[in-house]
Amino acid sequence: MKNRTGKFFFAFIFTFAVLIFILTFNINFLYAEEEDSDLKKEREIGRKAVEQIQEQWPLTSDPAIESKLEMIINKLEPYMQRRIDWEVKLVKSEELNAFCLPGGFIFFTTGILEKLETDSELAAVMAHEMIHADRKHSLRMAAEGNKVTLGALAVMLLSGGAMAPVVLAQVAQVAITSSYTMELEAEADRLGLEALIKSGYSPTGMITLFERFMAEEYKQPIHNYGIYMNHPESPKRLAAAVKILHDKKIPIERKYPLGLLRTEIKETKKKIQLNIDGLNVLTGNNNPEIKDAITKSREAIDKYFQLELAPYEIQVMNNAVYISNHFISGNVKGITKPEKVRENLLKAINLARAKHPTSKFFK
Repeated sequence: MKNRTGKFFFAFIFTFAVLIFILTFNINFLYAEEEDSDLKKEREIGRKAVEQIQEQWPLTSDPAIESKLEMIINKLEPYMQRRIDWEVKLVKSEELNAFCLPGGFIFFTTGILEKLETDSELAAVMAHEMIHADRKHSLRMAAEGNKVTLGALAVMLLSGGAMAPVVLAQVAQVAITSSYTMELEAEADRLGLEALIKSGYSPTGMITLFERFMAEEYKQPIHNYGIYMNHPESPKRLAAAVKILHDKKIPIERKYPLGLLRTEIKETKKKIQLNIDGLNVLTGNNNPEIKDAITKSREAIDKYFQLELAPYEIQVMNNAVYISNHFISGNVKGITKPEKVRENLLKAINLARAKHPTSKFFK
């Protein structure tokens, strides 16, 4: 009797588990089908918007830049909520702008590409714009503005009716001018920053972007910079991004996304020298002992010499140079004296800061 009861109980549990599996599979399958249908509609809406944009803005092509942007997309894409078929397009314009249309059509102007120095800053722009499309921001704005659901909006845009071109222009305008609500912009900033952190790009790239575009606005306040620059609350958004990094205990290290304080070693038969952004900071006779010392100095400078240092953090103690108590260079015979090394480091950091003047350093 006990065996029969045990077998019945086991059969019941097994059947129940199978039913749960089938039900879950069917729900996920139906959801995937629905999501796929939504993406197809968004893609079609995006294509129609692209056609409108191409009538007004000249597109250009640069295989090297497009390849780099696609590489950045590939690194960020796993941290998006949806699997979108992303597509990059370049616009020939001096305007500093980037935007993303529904369905994953990402536009970069040649102006913004010329302004940004590193992949980390490009990735910061890319992550922000990908979030806008991933979370349907422009479509949500248009649906709310027309007091309809997202489904009804898609029907309206794809029906070919009299209102379709007008509403489509609204969707494109929101994306191009970054006319999102502060709530949606904050979401794109926050989730974009999360994607940067997870993908391995320097999250400080988003900090330097805010600072860079704010500097451009100060120089030419009447110019429309599109991304990040349409809201007077930009300093608040910068502060919010800084707070996120502080809360996560991620150091703000601007030199990486700005491409500054880069070191190099140059050698001749007699001399070996360490340069920072082309400025000589440390020189010695070219022999194995000094070469080893300068190589170690370079490794320490690469790690500890940051734009955010206060002058007092670069010290000469016990006849050696230290940065925040980390050894940099000693008074080895035939090598630059510690006092001169410190002077050169301060000069290098001040020259680098002059290239990014709006930053509030010492953080």
